[in-house]
Order: sequence, then C-alpha cells, then structure tokens
Amino acid sequence: MKVSYFETARYRAPRSLPVEWPVPPDAYDREAGTESYRGMIERMQFVEELGFDWISVAEHHYSPNRLTPNPVVSAAHLAAYARKITIAVLGPIVSQSNPVKVAEELAMLDNMLPGRLVVGMLRGITGEYLTYGLNPAEARERTTEAMELVLKAWTEPQPFGWQGRHFQFRTVAVWPRPRQQPHPPTYALGTSRESCEFAARHHLGLGVSYAPFDIIAKATRYYRERCAEHGWQPTPEQIIYRANILIGETDAEAEELRAAQRRARQAFPLSEGVRDALLQLDIRNVAGEARTPNVGGVLPTNFVGAPDTIIEQIKRCREQSGAGVLDLMFQIPGSNDLSFLMRSLELFGKKVLPHIREV
Repeated sequence: MKVSYFETARYRAPRSLPVEWPVPPDAYDREAGTESYRGMIERMQFVEELGFDWISVAEHHYSPNRLTPNPVVSAAHLAAYARKITIAVLGPIVSQSNPVKVAEELAMLDNMLPGRLVVGMLRGITGEYLTYGLNPAEARERTTEAMELVLKAWTEPQPFGWQGRHFQFRTVAVWPRPRQQPHPPTYALGTSRESCEFAARHHLGLGVSYAPFDIIAKATRYYRERCAEHGWQPTPEQIIYRANILIGETDAEAEELRAAQRRARQAFPLSEGVRDALLQLDIRNVAGEARTPNVGGVLPTNFVGAPDTIIEQIKRCREQSGAGVLDLMFQIPGSNDLSFLMRSLELFGKKVLPHIREV
C-alpha cells in the first residue's frame, strides 16, 4: 500500500470567517495567506522524511479551505523543494480549463520531476463551474472531450487539429513532450460509470474519493470489469482512494475528536444561484443512484481511531476496494490547529505507515 498526503495550503484565519459560500474576498488575510504557502513546504518536507510516497494537490476555487486554484503552480512550488517524493496533481479541472494549456503545463512538470509526477484529471463540482460561468449540466461531456484532447496532445507525434463540441483548435503541437512515456501515470477521477469506462478504455488508473468502502468497492469492481473487456487488468497502484482521516493516540481520543469536529463543522449555506444550478443536474454514481454534488459542504471522515484501528480499517478498505494508493486528508477538529496536524502526520508516519506496506 502506498500513501499520499493531500496538501491544501491550510489557511489559518486570524478571525472567524463568514459562514456562507462563496466567502467574501475581504475576509482574506494577506499575512495568513502567505504563511499558508510557506506551510506547504514545511509539511511536504516532513511527510517526505516520514516516508510518505506521494504528496497531492488539487484545483479548487473560491475556497478558504483549499488555497490551490492552480494545482500546477502548487506542484511547481513543491517541486522546487522536494528531494524524492512523488508529486501528484489530482487534479486539474480539465472541463473548465484550456486542455492544450493543461497538457503543456503538465508536460513541463514531468520534465522538471523526471519519474516523479502523477496526474489525475477532474470534472469539478458545481460551484467551480459557476466560478467561470459554465453550465454544470455540460460537465460530463466537457470532461470527456477535454481528457481525450489532453491524452492526444501528449501522444500524437505530428501537429493535429481539433474540432470538438466544446473545444476547437486549428493546430495542436505540444512542447515540451512528457518525459514519461507515453505520458505520466494518469488517472480519471470519479465514481461515475463514465469515469470508470473512460479510464478502462484508455488504460488509465481510477481515482475515487470519500464514499464509504462499499460504494467505492462497487466503482472499482465496475472499473475492473470494463478493463477486462478492453483486454487488460489494472494494478492496485492504478486505483487511488482519497479519504479523510482522524487519528488519535487511542480510539476514545479519536472519537472525542470526531464529536468535536461534528459540533464545529457545518456546511456553508449556498447562494441562490448555486442552489438553482444543483437542481439542473442529474449526476449518478456507478450504481446508477442519483447523488447531489457537495458544494462548500462537510465530507465524511473515512478512517477514525488509534493507529491499530486505522491499520485494520485500511486492510478492510484494501480487501473491499482493491485500492493500492491512499490519498489522505488529515482532519483538524475544531480550530485550524496546525500543530495538531503535524502530530497526526507523525503518529501516522511512525505507527501506521510501516505496518501497511504489505497490505
């Protein structure tokens, strides 16, 4: 089992933030923001020393919880200070970006980090579509077309044109080329049938997130079935599970922390425009069940307990889902106590990580 630390440039607000989404920009504190980006380096060097395999970043907008609107810039910032850790860009929201620019930027990173870049391509959530004035109902087909274009831009040896429904380019000829061939290890991110089918068809990995183990197991089973139809089988490392974790010295302490977290956390009330957009969507998971996108809300905590309990939960997750990489968001209950985060990383790195390598 490999483990990735999900880094979000933790913003430690010096005062309470308004409880609404989007949060008004005048609530931003410049010194706190600058310190957030310094903290990324400190935590990356710490998890690298502890033996974590990857550090991951993702694209999010209008969010005080995740100050990474450009994950390529975040990754380049980390790359300048990294010694050996793999940097996973999980991922750019390709559906709302210029796919050719995404291909170029990630190819640059692949040359800067030879053999140490991993990529996941993301559809994004409703609020992020509204950030750029796009129609959330088109998210699925925009994502598919954008991913097709990125892959072709990386692998096509000659200049080519692209006339799709959502993206048009007279000429595409990406320089530099990716260092890893045919391209960096790449994942389609999502539990939908479309994500599983796209990944299987293109021999890509699959990244799933936050859902309970049984839901994740349905998605990964469907993915492996589709891979078999296309004549191949993914390795465990080609399945990533992004999850929240809350670790304590004892189970009782972890449960107390989770109770404190539940009392402290709440979903941001949504603006009228976001609520209206949500009503337009028909988003279904791999089981065909309708689901509501999470916008500014509270996601479940998937691993909770003392180190021994976490180890058993990870074993169960591996048995059910087959995931070979855990991408972990370490939870901070109550206030944004970064010293608690560092203690949690150390506890996991010393008491859990050595015992799950053979899981």
